Amino acid sequence: MNISEYLQFLEPIQDQLNKVYSIASLGLTVLICLWLFNFIVGLIQRTYSVGKAIGSFYRNYIHKYIRRVIIGTFNIFKKPSNAI
Repeated sequence: MNISEYLQFLEPIQDQLNKVYSIASLGLTVLICLWLFNFIVGLIQRTYSVGKAIGSFYRNYIHKYIRRVIIGTFNIFKKPSNAI
C-alpha cells in the first residue's frame, strides 16, 4: 500500500473531526454570547444600584441645602415688585 491509499482511509476520520470541530465552535460561540449578555446585564444592574444609592444619599442629606442655595440665588436677582 502506498501513501495515497492510507490517505483515503483517513478521509472519513477527517469528516468526523470537521463535524466535531463545527459543533464545538458553535457551542463556544453560544457560550461567549451568553457570557457577554450576562456581563452587560451585570454592568446595568451595578450601575442602577450605584445610581440609586447616590440618589438616595443626595435626596436624604444634601437636597434641602442645595435647594435653599438655588432659591436664595434666584431671589437675589429677582426684581422687586411695586405692589401697593
